[in-house]
Amino acid sequence: MFIRRPEYLAVAALSGILAIAATVVTAISLDTGISEPGRKSMKKADDIVVRAADLTSSSDDAVKIAKSQVEDGLVSCGDYVVSVMTSPEYLLKGVSDSQFANDLCYVIYGEVRQSETDAILEDLQNSSRIVAIDNALKYEDKALRASGKPSGKGSVISEVSLSTAIDSPGEYTVGIREASGSYTASGDEVRTDFFVDGSLYYGYLKYSGDSNNGHREFVLSWDTADCLPGRHEVYALLRSSDGRGTVISGGEIRIPEKTTIAPGTVESGFIPSGKDDSWYMIDCGDENCYVDFAGLTDDIRVSLYDLKGDLIGTNENPGIPYVMLRGRKQDTAAVQEETGIAGVSNCFYICVSRLESGSGDDIEYAMVQSRECAYFDGSYMAVSGDPGSAKVKLTDGGNNTYEVERKKAGIIPINGALSNLDIGDLGTGEYLNIYPEFEFKKRDYAYYLNDSKNITFACTALEGYSAEVSIKAENNGSEVEVGQGQAFEIPQGETLITFTVTSFDGNSDSYSFYLLNGDDSGDFSENTLQKFPVSYYSGLWLVHNLKPSYVFKPYYTNLSFDTALAAEDSKGRSLIQNSSNPSWVKPNSQVYDKPDWMAAKTEVVSYYLDPRNFFTPEKIFMFEMLGFDSKVHTVDGVREIIRGSFMDGGDYDYAQIIYEAGQNAGVSPYFLASRIIQEMGYNGESALSRGDLTGYEGYYNFFNIGAYATTEPGGAVINGAKYAQWGRDWEGQEITDTEASYLLPWTSVEKAIKGGAIWIATGYIDKGQNTLYFQKFDVLDDGTEKYNHQYAQNIQMAYSEGMRYYRSYDSIGMTDSGFEFIIPVYDNMPKTYGSLPS
Repeated sequence: MFIRRPEYLAVAALSGILAIAATVVTAISLDTGISEPGRKSMKKADDIVVRAADLTSSSDDAVKIAKSQVEDGLVSCGDYVVSVMTSPEYLLKGVSDSQFANDLCYVIYGEVRQSETDAILEDLQNSSRIVAIDNALKYEDKALRASGKPSGKGSVISEVSLSTAIDSPGEYTVGIREASGSYTASGDEVRTDFFVDGSLYYGYLKYSGDSNNGHREFVLSWDTADCLPGRHEVYALLRSSDGRGTVISGGEIRIPEKTTIAPGTVESGFIPSGKDDSWYMIDCGDENCYVDFAGLTDDIRVSLYDLKGDLIGTNENPGIPYVMLRGRKQDTAAVQEETGIAGVSNCFYICVSRLESGSGDDIEYAMVQSRECAYFDGSYMAVSGDPGSAKVKLTDGGNNTYEVERKKAGIIPINGALSNLDIGDLGTGEYLNIYPEFEFKKRDYAYYLNDSKNITFACTALEGYSAEVSIKAENNGSEVEVGQGQAFEIPQGETLITFTVTSFDGNSDSYSFYLLNGDDSGDFSENTLQKFPVSYYSGLWLVHNLKPSYVFKPYYTNLSFDTALAAEDSKGRSLIQNSSNPSWVKPNSQVYDKPDWMAAKTEVVSYYLDPRNFFTPEKIFMFEMLGFDSKVHTVDGVREIIRGSFMDGGDYDYAQIIYEAGQNAGVSPYFLASRIIQEMGYNGESALSRGDLTGYEGYYNFFNIGAYATTEPGGAVINGAKYAQWGRDWEGQEITDTEASYLLPWTSVEKAIKGGAIWIATGYIDKGQNTLYFQKFDVLDDGTEKYNHQYAQNIQMAYSEGMRYYRSYDSIGMTDSGFEFIIPVYDNMPKTYGSLPS
């Protein structure tokens, strides 16, 4: 809706034309009453009213009202003509004196008479238009004159200049708009009217400084917040008491449709197909503005505008499902003083637009109005609370709140993060294949080379315009600042490149890039790297810098990678759950195990088979030696692994049982705990963890030993229960001496866990399958048939269990211990690696 001034409403009461005092600054001195015209004069007056109304296209009803007012003597004919020909509607046409003279002549006589026109123009040289109107009417008939005696010339505007326009053709208009400029007038009787689509609208004229010989600087402001969405014609009219007016600014604006959002909330955003953008408005009160976009279904561009509609900054992060906007608290008092607009708020405007490279389909996203953004319980949430506090309050899209431990809140590390990190080789014009491939959440990278290179760095903060990035290189005790795009020659030995991101709030975070050119200053290159293929160097150099106590030993499989891949990619050896990763499933695969375990695609098998994809501190534990180590393994460590699972609490001390099982069997209890969760499910979904499988009640099998998959529903679980009862000879119902050493039958939790640990030790670890990797992939060069003695068909088994080990070690502060890792090496390994189907 448009908000109209009170004076406009007064005019409207007389159909916009009769309340002279409310619409025109005049120089009329009201010292006479209104004389009643005679019959002949009344006929002239009626004709003049009709013709005057034509000048502003007044409605028939308005004309009737005006004629009635004149006939009743409430206003004179001259009053009406003055009100029309000094009205904003008339002056907005930009009427020159010559046109004014013609129009006045037409109003009085019904035609343009050159002699009368000349007389009017002569009057205008020495007096105001109001005087000219009165004189012309007086010459025709004194009874037609205005009700007062106009005199003098009034204030005359002689010069107007504009430095900024109030319209914005071709782009959207939001916030407080301003037109600034100056004018020169002979007096102070000057006013400004502002119009939107022909309706008088709230506009604010503010002068700067004092008048200097009639010269005034001004700022005309208006707030677009109350305008309806769509296209509008806008004009600013400068009027003076001589009856003249000058359009100082005008044109078209486009007001976007806006959704109002609030700080501390989460909103669902949407750009429908066929539309280019969506707009939002947020009042941040006394705080800075924070808006995080997450869960993007396509790339977007986001822009933030201040309360005056000026662009603060634009951000886009192609390929990353997060983008951010930040804005400083605005000085609303200063804007109020500058514009004269009362009640100015700390308001920001947001435009979300699709990128040209996008699909054109609907785009959905979550808008999180807080400095930090969390992903908790399957939803994006706003975060409140001190960044250093142990607990935070989360707010979801339904305004439900949760108080959560910070470390469990799922806070996404978007502040102080990079959106890209490109390191170019000036010699080849190509980017270096840093390890691992860049991802904004990963803070550590490495690269090995054995020659001199000149490289350049290009990186951008995830916060875009609101953050800064600095680069520092350190080699052999000396440091140097490096600018983006600046050539940097890699020196010999170890070089640490640090990328520091200073975020909007002044907090900083850093990324580390470990370069090794040739040999290092220690013995890692000679004693470790040189035992592996060169393609392993970057990854192992990374882990060595982060965890220098780790020991890496190669295991040469004497297999070509393609041969191993072909074997692991056949006969249902490598499965993935269709419900978890449908894009990873081989087309037309059968279901090998219920509910939906199907064959993994070849590229998925290749990814998990290739050791080079797992050289980070978090992933390396799939290669950890699985023997028992009293210096590393503790009961508390087991408790951390099983915390929150079905083994946390209840009738059994699972942590103690698992620790003793590992100690007795010479197997890592962390491995055993993780394997149980892997096989039974985090919540103990398998009946074998409870001993309550129908027909096999009282039998447990925590490691799914003998639970080979079948196409029958629940076949694997039934086979596991049969093994727990009678070992491999269920039909003959005879347990061998070897199986008895496994404590069969497994009629209790303790027997099943401890006996299963012995089975794993003798069946796998003692036979050389002493890492998670080797238990999943039977590629040992030990003279036995390969690929058949594999613990699980789940292609992710080694990876997911290794990650669980890492989290357990990390929770008890053990990740810096001296772990030993056995890493397989294949012949003819592929040059490219490290990608999974999207």
